[in-house]
Amino acid sequence: MSLPTVSVIMATYNHADFVKQAIESVLVQQGVRFEFLIADDGSSDRTREVVASIKDVRIQFFPNEVNRGACVVTNELIERASGEFIALINSDDYWTTTDKLAYQVQIMRERPSVGACFGRARIIDRDGRAIHKTSLPFGTVFDQENRSQGQWLRRFFDLGNCICHPTMLIRKSCYDELGMYNNRLRQLPDFDMWIRLVKRYEIFISDKELIAFRMLPGQNASDATTENMKRISNESYFVLKDFFDDMPSDVFIDGFGDLFINKNTSNPELLEIEKAFIYLANNRWAFHIYNLIGLNKIFWMLNNQPYRELMTNSYKFDDRAFHALATKVGVFDQTSSGDGLSSVRGDFLIAEVLKRCLQRLPRSLKPIVGRILRINREGM
Repeated sequence: MSLPTVSVIMATYNHADFVKQAIESVLVQQGVRFEFLIADDGSSDRTREVVASIKDVRIQFFPNEVNRGACVVTNELIERASGEFIALINSDDYWTTTDKLAYQVQIMRERPSVGACFGRARIIDRDGRAIHKTSLPFGTVFDQENRSQGQWLRRFFDLGNCICHPTMLIRKSCYDELGMYNNRLRQLPDFDMWIRLVKRYEIFISDKELIAFRMLPGQNASDATTENMKRISNESYFVLKDFFDDMPSDVFIDGFGDLFINKNTSNPELLEIEKAFIYLANNRWAFHIYNLIGLNKIFWMLNNQPYRELMTNSYKFDDRAFHALATKVGVFDQTSSGDGLSSVRGDFLIAEVLKRCLQRLPRSLKPIVGRILRINREGM
């Protein structure tokens, strides 16, 4: 028997009310040969029973009874996959078209330099009702235009994640080269993967809606709870500190060249210095995280030749300049104005406040308040 073209993978956890719809949206896919690998991550509700009740020869089900983390289960499914491509679906979402896989396989066949392709999402609530994107502070985040690798990395660096993971179709060989998801990252494992992916491959974003993405306040991993927000800050540091590592020079120049202080791009050591200073650019959303990383890298460079000599001669930046910089970058007390180095753009702050307010409202009031806030913002 020939191998499947696509391996569809799903990690399930406590989604007994939604998992059947998710599975059915995969089983109705047409025009492509696929296998469907499902693993439960120790659900405490009836999720395992619901999955086991669905009989189809394309399904392989692995009903784990111990909760170990979504990335662990997902990585195991990737290792089991035998398809040329891998598609991922969350157990509380569902695909909105019957040709999702066939459509994306065609895209990948036509674009051999593309490592993965994605699409757009319909946002829905617990009951499957559509949530208008404009009623959410970040409702249009997945509606992205295509960019070069360098410009994608610039978008990630400036504004964070903007790709809808469960719309993905990726070449399995990408995981072979890049490695799997990092289970130590609870909030940002997909963001970490996209950064690694785009350093090596082009990606393609379709403007076609491919998935119904379910918002479950208090349950989504991305929900803005106090615990999640703290974890996002810490995980952002882990991801961002290595952001420029192993980035090809041409990709780096394409994405960040407009920020360079020294335009000499032929010297790789000068490029490393530019990377350090980029962390200190104005108006980063997570300014304390960026500032700490940049300060640490500059501290190291001033202690190591030939970086110290280059920084002194090409940037007129020495220990005294570092002393001055250390007074402007408020890393630990989070009170420094930093002459712009540690300022937060007002629209980012407002958007975050509005997001948290909306999430705490009763469901019936969210569309009304969202509409009022939108009108006020447009009238400013």
